[in-house]
Amino acid sequence: MHLSSLLILAAAVSSSTAFAPFALTSGPRSATRASSAAVRLDAERGSPLPRVFPGVDLPSSADIPVAINHPFSNERQLDFTPPVCAHLSAMIGKPKSYKTFTTFGQNRFVATQNVGAQIPDVSEYKFFGNGNHSTNLEYLLKTNPFMAAALTERRRGGFELRSFDKDDPKAEDPSASLYRQLMSCLGGPNHRVNIRFDSDMSIRQIRVYDEIEGDVIKIIRSDEEEFDYWASSALFNLSYYASCVHANIHVLHYILTAALDESSRDFGAMNEWAKFYATNIPDKYLEVSMVLIRDQPNNILNILPPLSPDTSCDVVHDTYALLTGSAGYGADGEMLRSILEKLLNVWTSDPTNYLENMLNVPKEKMMEAGVLTEFMKHHDMIPDFARDVAEALKSTDGDKFGIAEDRLKLYLKRCSGITSRIDSLENWIELMAVTGIVHGATLSYSRLFADADILRWRSSSDTWQISDAFFHANILGTICGMDEHRHVMSSSTDVVGEEYDEKLQAVLETYEQKANDLKEAYKNQIMENTGEFNNYGWILSDFCPDGFDGKQLTVTSYI
Repeated sequence: MHLSSLLILAAAVSSSTAFAPFALTSGPRSATRASSAAVRLDAERGSPLPRVFPGVDLPSSADIPVAINHPFSNERQLDFTPPVCAHLSAMIGKPKSYKTFTTFGQNRFVATQNVGAQIPDVSEYKFFGNGNHSTNLEYLLKTNPFMAAALTERRRGGFELRSFDKDDPKAEDPSASLYRQLMSCLGGPNHRVNIRFDSDMSIRQIRVYDEIEGDVIKIIRSDEEEFDYWASSALFNLSYYASCVHANIHVLHYILTAALDESSRDFGAMNEWAKFYATNIPDKYLEVSMVLIRDQPNNILNILPPLSPDTSCDVVHDTYALLTGSAGYGADGEMLRSILEKLLNVWTSDPTNYLENMLNVPKEKMMEAGVLTEFMKHHDMIPDFARDVAEALKSTDGDKFGIAEDRLKLYLKRCSGITSRIDSLENWIELMAVTGIVHGATLSYSRLFADADILRWRSSSDTWQISDAFFHANILGTICGMDEHRHVMSSSTDVVGEEYDEKLQAVLETYEQKANDLKEAYKNQIMENTGEFNNYGWILSDFCPDGFDGKQLTVTSYI
């Protein structure tokens, strides 16, 4: 989700000298964290940003904290993105059987992001999967918290990934899952794909529905030739669904981190910790409104020249927006905004039950099926972590803590367009921690779009279009830029540049060690089966130690 990748690609396909202004180095930068800490911009107050949802914003321009920047992630992305964008111009006009551009992106990622340092046999490890789409689908639904939340329970046993219901095509019934609601915003052919699973999450059957009448046009079983082909369509659908929820987490984190940063300004012990969360968040919120969800022309890109003599300048308008543009997923912007704004309010009005509000299947049944087992180990530590961090901060100065917590509650209640029932710092920490862990799973599912078999479902064209190149570059920018130590329950102070209060530091170190113990044990577990690890480690490694295969349970949506 990167504005820079769009600008670079637009220049790349119209000029062979596109990359000169970026002064890129000849080789990859070090993957070690930059030594300098994050810094606030030199300003008295922060600047208002374009709203993602028309009615949702911070309380007022006087309540916007000054942004905190740390360039490390952007520097690593610039090592990866410009050469990939330049290479993408070669795909335009080629038949969709042409896949060389994805190989280049994969190789560039491995070369620049230092992701292979802990992989025993890099030559055998499939950083972007092995092309077995049906099995990839099963692994993602079982381990990735974005995607597992799309599952529903079948009355006859087992589960279903249900994108369409002929009796409720617009997903207006109150019982419609969030996945089906979001899929109802997505037009075009070949997206109405429902998949049934056994109780152990093995795929039983795929059903494909006509996009006009909604009739079943195909029923495919696991032993049939088209099985893997249609599984790749479901992966495209899931990537869209996950990207919608991902965008909403960016909005949530912008509001929550601004609230804590501003509310704790007179309580140094809390404010130093608040900086750890707030760094880079306004930039990423801006990218949601500029790159993901748009209705109006993007005036920043209007200044670019036509991409080729045969290409309309319309491509540099609102058409390429990742979620709502016709050159993106093509979702209906008005419908999508309405659904996501309601979802945002569900999160803020019930901050301690994020997972319960997202899942359609009881946790007990998911555990029996082996779904989200590793995620739940980290999730279940969150309430104790939130309580102990809040108690540590309160013990440093009870009066200042009380003032900051009251300000936090009031700030969030004054935000427009949301109903906040975040009534304590503990509530705030719980919601940030669970959504941080979920957001970290972006780093695996975004790799799907280094696979031409997934990208092909963006449009029904037989050849790759400029819009496909934009889309590919935009998605791939999200898989890199992981910033060491910026994970949930981190005790590191290298971002903020100041030591935390010793009581807070002790609590953070305790929980970080617990989380790291889980990650190390899990890493050793998944590496026991070499074949499974080499083929599906790119999915499984979300819950490995910081930096393993470029993964991290991100503390915030800073990527």
